[in-house]
Order: sequence, then structure tokens, then C-alpha cells
Amino acid sequence: MPPDRNPGAARCGGPVLQALDRVTAAAAWMFIALGAAITIVMALSITYSVVLRYVLNRPQVWTDELLGYLLVALVMFGLGETVRRGDHINVDLVTARLGPRGRVVARIWGLVAMIAVAAVLLVRSWDMVAFSRMVDLLSDGYLAMPIWIPQSSLLIGFSLMILASVNQLLRILFGLEEPPHRDTSHIPD
Repeated sequence: MPPDRNPGAARCGGPVLQALDRVTAAAAWMFIALGAAITIVMALSITYSVVLRYVLNRPQVWTDELLGYLLVALVMFGLGETVRRGDHINVDLVTARLGPRGRVVARIWGLVAMIAVAAVLLVRSWDMVAFSRMVDLLSDGYLAMPIWIPQSSLLIGFSLMILASVNQLLRILFGLEEPPHRDTSHIPD
């Protein structure tokens, strides 16, 4: 329900949710910007590797390992903005047939499930990073980098996912956001 149809909701959670919106948007933007920089580094690394391999006949084997770590970071850094904008994958075969209240309930359930799964993954990732640091685990590849460094991108991604999901959930619960209305004309009756 939009704020104009539920003015009490804006008074209850408005300032807090506005602050949470700003924090979520700033964190998501910062990591999207970092993801853009990672994309440029990846493109330059691939170009460097291709030129050395096929033009100078001097393959650089470490670039594949680096690109793998950067790809994981790129995906994880995009999670917050993806959830914040509602661009994650939705299976709307069932929810498209629900009424407005049913869509709200389904969206709340989906956000709670997303928060729960992301929280479990965050805790397990934290354990993994802590273990890797404790035993000073190095990557098996040519970089021999401390493996906790690339693993840390999981902590960032799942934290962003939780932050954006909690933000959306609170907005729905305070009545400050309508569920998205998807085009369901392509779904047969």
C-alpha cells in the first residue's frame, strides 16, 4: 500500500526506512562501482593474456586463476543492487495468478526465505574465511594467494543481499511499498 493510503505507516517507519534506503543504496552503489572497475580489470587481463599467448607465444597461466576470483567477486558485489532493484529471478507462474494480498504474502515469504538462506551462507562463509586465515591456506594455482582474500567477497555479497532484503521486507511490512505488478499476459489461464 503506498504511503498516501496508509499515512500511519510513514510515521512509524518513515525516517528509519529512509535511512535504511540510503545506506542500502550507498552500499549497493559502492560495490556496483567496484564491480565496474573489476570488469575493466578483467577485460584488460584477458587482453593481456591473449596478446601474450597468441602474439608473443608466451602464455600467462596466472591470469585464469585471477579471472576466476574476480568473476566471483563481480557476481557477489552485484547481489545487493540486484535484490534492491528486484531484478533477481522470479518464478511468477503461481504468483501471477494470486490477488494483491496473495502477492504480498508470497513476496514476504520470498524475502524471509532469501534472508534466511543468505544468513546461513554468510555464517558458513565467515567460518570458511576464518578457517582459511587460521591455517594460512594458499590457493593451489600460480598466484599462491591467501585464499581468504577472494573468499571474502562472499561475506560482502551475502551481507549486501541481507541488507537489501531486510530493507524491502520492512518497506512492505510498514505499507510503504506495493508488490511489483508484472505483465502476466503471457501466462495461459
